[in-house]
Amino acid sequence: MTKFTFLAIFVVVIIGMVANETQGQHICHQILTTNNCNGAACTTLCEQKLQGSGQCVRTVDRRFICVCNYQC
Repeated sequence: MTKFTFLAIFVVVIIGMVANETQGQHICHQILTTNNCNGAACTTLCEQKLQGSGQCVRTVDRRFICVCNYQC
C-alpha cells in the first residue's frame, strides 16, 4: 500500500512539473522564402536563423514557400 501511495504522489508531482514547463510556450511562424522552396535549404535556414524547424508549404497560387516554426 505504501508503494502505491508513493508512486501515486510521484506521478502527480512529475505531471505537475511537466505541465508547468509547457505552460506559456507559444509557437510562432515566419515565412523565410516566398518562392522556389528547397526542403533542405529551408530546414537549414530556419535552424540557423530562428532555431526552429522549417518546411516547404504550398500556397493557394501553387507556389512553394519556406515557413519556419519556432518558439516565441
